[in-house]
Amino acid sequence: MSIVVDRCDLCGGELRSGTTILQFWRGGELIVIRDIEADVCQQCGEAYISAEVSEHLDHFLMEHHRHQPERYFAVPQYSAAQAMSA
Repeated sequence: MSIVVDRCDLCGGELRSGTTILQFWRGGELIVIRDIEADVCQQCGEAYISAEVSEHLDHFLMEHHRHQPERYFAVPQYSAAQAMSA
């Protein structure tokens, strides 16, 4: 009996069950959701979420304003000009 190992589309590394952090922009607001179940590449870190998880996230993002965030944190913002002149 052979074991089938899922592989990363980007680098070919082995995928294993794990979690990831996703970021979404809604208007001018950054929404961060952590501990999302995903298959994560052990080589490059690329994360793959299931269709079921994706559906739950879509639903949450449509009504996220109804939920109290776990916490707020400051995020620095830089312009492209700053980044390109370094």
